[in-house]
Amino acid sequence: MTAHSSDQDPRALVLDGDSQASLTVARSLNERGVAIDVGSVEPGSIAAHSRHVATSFSHPDPAVAPEAFVDVVDKRLRTDEYEAVIPTRDDTTTVVAKYQDRLAATGTTVGVEDWDRFRLVADKARTFEMAADLSVPTPTTLAPESVAEAEAVADEFSYPVVVKSRSKHVWAEEDRLDTQLVDDGHYADSPAALVDTYRRLLAENDTFRQTPPLIQEYVPGQTTTTAGVADDGTFVTHFQERRLRTTPDSGGSSTLIRGFRDERLLEHAAEVVDALGWTGPIQVEFMWTPDDEFALIEVNGRYWGSTPLAVASGVDVPAVHYAQLTGATPEPPSGYRDDVVQQRLLYGDLKWLDEMLGEGNYWAVVPFAASLLRDEQVFFSVDDPGPTIAAVRQAVALGAEG
Repeated sequence: MTAHSSDQDPRALVLDGDSQASLTVARSLNERGVAIDVGSVEPGSIAAHSRHVATSFSHPDPAVAPEAFVDVVDKRLRTDEYEAVIPTRDDTTTVVAKYQDRLAATGTTVGVEDWDRFRLVADKARTFEMAADLSVPTPTTLAPESVAEAEAVADEFSYPVVVKSRSKHVWAEEDRLDTQLVDDGHYADSPAALVDTYRRLLAENDTFRQTPPLIQEYVPGQTTTTAGVADDGTFVTHFQERRLRTTPDSGGSSTLIRGFRDERLLEHAAEVVDALGWTGPIQVEFMWTPDDEFALIEVNGRYWGSTPLAVASGVDVPAVHYAQLTGATPEPPSGYRDDVVQQRLLYGDLKWLDEMLGEGNYWAVVPFAASLLRDEQVFFSVDDPGPTIAAVRQAVALGAEG
């Protein structure tokens, strides 16, 4: 694809080309005169089909072969001159953060926090240990090291609880990342069930034996976030959003989402960001409970999946972040729209509909169709149709494999 650039343009390397956040970064920065190259595990990523991307290349999977991935990126940064390298996905950001010093030695600014600070948010046990000293409401969260310790603290929780990994991606002994997801088998509704669940998960999961999981009180409600770009612990710009639908429906990635505003939520998130002393993109996630309270659930120290909604609503996170990385003065917006609703049709909301139909909820077709006709689609752009076509082709290929 041909990008709007010239040989004199500044250049950025954006990783995770199949991420909707990376596509948003590429579009945003190229519209501001930055030439964009994109890396991805598989060739022909969604972002690679954008007219805003000059070149693309493939590299080893950072979760499977972190050092080989870093070797390829390091070579790329030394071969071509880049102002910055920007990852967006959790696994890639984790590896880039760990190897930040090596990549920064190429002369390229690395768009992640330093490794020690990054681990404060990547490891939920550390996050909630820090949050315990704040005024931010948090669910009871403990990190026992053994079945015996889990049994000793089982009476300290309100039930149900969830037993989950300290990080979505955990370093394994073979110097790779293990992805840890939560399903129905991770929940317990009594002290006895908690001990049984904890024992079973330790026996089934090699990574849990190496890095024991944490136990957290389950908080019902609607997932809300305050996200944006921070500088030394202060939001430079922010955006708030709430998830209208998720996959799975019980709680997960957003498939239908819109902006909103709540000053209490902003104050809670700002306190967390200040305690971290964070610089760069960050998402602070809360559960909005039926009692109209907000409880901290997790912190993501990176671009988040729904970054496109923030940009569509007037908060150009990539532009502010890039200015920060290159030493320019960020120009944050004075406000944002809260009436934009985005449907993540590919691939999230289709999974939501499939889940609903599988449970016999055939009326789910009505709100799904309404969103399809009324709301904004994440990938779709009349001005840049390539990624949409690529996403549809990927969906068809995945469906054929399934």
